[in-house]
Amino acid sequence: MKVGYLGPKGSFTYSAAINFFKESDLFPYNSLTTLLEEQRKKTLDYCVVPIENTIEGSVLPTLDLIFQTLPTIQAEIVLPIHQQLMVHPNHAKTWEEIELICSHPQALAQSQIFLLDHFPTVDIEQTGSTAQGAKKVADNPAKKYAAIGSRAAAEQFGLTVVKENIQSISENETRFWVLGSQPLAGKLPQKKQKATVLCDLASNQPGALYQCLAIFSAEKINLTKIESRTQKTKLGEYFFIIDLETPEEHRLQKVLDQLKAQNITVTLIGDYPTYLPKLGNLS
Repeated sequence: MKVGYLGPKGSFTYSAAINFFKESDLFPYNSLTTLLEEQRKKTLDYCVVPIENTIEGSVLPTLDLIFQTLPTIQAEIVLPIHQQLMVHPNHAKTWEEIELICSHPQALAQSQIFLLDHFPTVDIEQTGSTAQGAKKVADNPAKKYAAIGSRAAAEQFGLTVVKENIQSISENETRFWVLGSQPLAGKLPQKKQKATVLCDLASNQPGALYQCLAIFSAEKINLTKIESRTQKTKLGEYFFIIDLETPEEHRLQKVLDQLKAQNITVTLIGDYPTYLPKLGNLS
């Protein structure tokens, strides 16, 4: 089995992947675009991608690429996310003098209150993953660089954590999706069964979205999330991504059939379990 993840080793996506798969199955990729393209070409059996964070909301590049490639969601993993400020050991005692902070845009945004309070004028560099930021710090021991990321990244690259849990809220979590063509069972604690559908409304007219949602309501299906994203064709054209709690019996298929009957393009991209690892602080 070959499983891709947004790397390198030490990223939060790696933490999600290693909780679900064996270490020997995992292969890092430097960008979501490359990762999802390899999965689309079936070079990978599965890939693990971040989809939503408590503080920053949806990971928009993931949503857009999923709309383009239409993979199948086989599982969801929800991890606690604790952001750490780390530096090279050479600068552990002078960390307040850092001149550059490197990390993924999501991690930077999740830590923005801390950054504004402590480093309002320090240069920020966005990296493809939190682990990539940690690697840059490790590769430049003479420079006063810092990274924001997981404790695992600090250990992986030999860095020193100088400020712990700098994310804006304590109950910070990220959802990750396991994408692939074949169902697979996880050994982690399972919370509930969910489904995700993509909807493209037939026309831009009053009540179009209401008519779509009313079908879910009539079947008493609980929607856990609805979000619109541009189709990148022209202004005013959107698709909707809807997450829901999978109902009992066959009500979901009934809803999908009714949506299609109203000329709404709807694609079920996953009916999957949500897993909640209970392995302590995955920071």
